[in-house]
Amino acid sequence: MCTNGRRDRCCALLGRPLAADLAAAGHSEVWEVTHLGGHRFSPTMLVLPYGYAYGRLTAESAKEVLAATASGHMVPEWSRGCSGWDRPGQAADQAVRLATGETRADALAVAQWPDGAGRWRVEVRHEDGRSWEAEVVEGVSEPPRPESCGKAAGSPSRMEVASLREL
Repeated sequence: MCTNGRRDRCCALLGRPLAADLAAAGHSEVWEVTHLGGHRFSPTMLVLPYGYAYGRLTAESAKEVLAATASGHMVPEWSRGCSGWDRPGQAADQAVRLATGETRADALAVAQWPDGAGRWRVEVRHEDGRSWEAEVVEGVSEPPRPESCGKAAGSPSRMEVASLREL
C-alpha cells in the first residue's frame, strides 16, 4: 500500500489508514511502501507476485483484492494494470479481461508494437490458445482533474482501447 506523504499527501491521507485497517483485520502480508505512482488513484496497492496495481480502494475492495490474489486471481474493477506490461499492454489486458471475464492473474500474456503517432497494436494471448488484437490509442483523461492532492486540474495521458477483436 502506498503511504508516502512526501511524494503526495493523498497516499498518506488515504493509504496509511487503509494499511492500518488491513493490518488490524489480520492481513499481515500488507506492507507500507514509499511510492507506487498514480496518486490520483489513491489509495493504491501493488500485489505480488503478479504485479497488478489497484487504485481507489476501500477497506472492502482491498480485502477482496487480497483474497483474489491469494487464490491466483485479480480483480478487474479496481485494476490499474499489470506492472509487467507497458501502458498499452495494460489497457489491452484489461479490455480482454472485461470482455471475457477472465480473472486468473497469470492467464494472459501481451506483446505490443508501436503503430506510430500514439497508437499501438497489442496482441493478448490466453494460455488456452485464444488470442485478441487490440488497437490502443493514447488520449487524455477528461474532464480535467487534479493528478494528485493539492495540484491544479490537468488532463493526464490515458491509454484507450479503440478496437478489440478475437483472432
